[in-house]
Amino acid sequence: MFYILLVISQVYSQDEYLCGKGERQSPISIIDTFDAKYYKLELRFKDDILVGQREEDTENKRYIFTDDPDRQIPEFRMLGHDPHGLMVGYRPTEFQLIAPAEHQIFEQSFDLELVIWGDLLNIYKNPNIKGGLSFFFKIINQDEISQENNTVITYPQIFNLTEDDDQLSINMINLASHLKHNDKYITYRGSLTWGNCDEIVDRFLIPQVFPITQDQYDQILSVKYINNANPLQEIRKRRIVRGTLIIEDETSANYNPIYRFLSLTFIAFLFFLIFALFIKEQREKRRMDQAKKFKSGN
Repeated sequence: MFYILLVISQVYSQDEYLCGKGERQSPISIIDTFDAKYYKLELRFKDDILVGQREEDTENKRYIFTDDPDRQIPEFRMLGHDPHGLMVGYRPTEFQLIAPAEHQIFEQSFDLELVIWGDLLNIYKNPNIKGGLSFFFKIINQDEISQENNTVITYPQIFNLTEDDDQLSINMINLASHLKHNDKYITYRGSLTWGNCDEIVDRFLIPQVFPITQDQYDQILSVKYINNANPLQEIRKRRIVRGTLIIEDETSANYNPIYRFLSLTFIAFLFFLIFALFIKEQREKRRMDQAKKFKSGN
């Protein structure tokens, strides 16, 4: 018990929080990771599109997610292990676009970084109340020709620019379809990259390149709500872990509510069957015990 308390005290020591000292600042260049098979990050998509509203009151260029307050289930959640193996869950609240990307992964640079920021869900206990999930984009040749069938390759539109100039939406279906080809994520303890860097957060990076055409890239930049990249920080003694990514896609294009109803019905039936067999076994055992007592004259 003493050893466990000692480990916890070192993991969450005061130095872990003092982002201003530069010990835990973001962004960083990922050059090596510790692979942990039991580390998981589950992304749950519940809707086709997430729409963000510009936050005009701050100097930092961010989009605040708009949401229907009547919904009981968030349309997008991320649940998993933080850099030290604790279970955490975040409810995304805002996102920002950074060009060029702030992070580097295995000496690879990117043209655009999408960071989805989320607040810690109430059921989890963690000193860090915010998490950041990063996706990385590179500009590709939009006139690329497939060598097999001589057809022009088209790339899905991740971002949807709405008519209202202060809104930007993310196509979660296309994002999820790309993520299904990737099964890893990287996590480390970092920070916000705006303001006074006065808040330590858990950073989650998807080490996969998302394609974007020059036209798509220019269209996003035309919104003029893009953040400039911060300089890379020292890694120091931080724990950088690579774990397994799990995608739970329940968007309307890929999710059949009838299938889920039948699945839940089957699970309930299976549970009831197991329970009924258990009760039957207990009754048979009790009957046999009573028969033995009757034969013995007791």
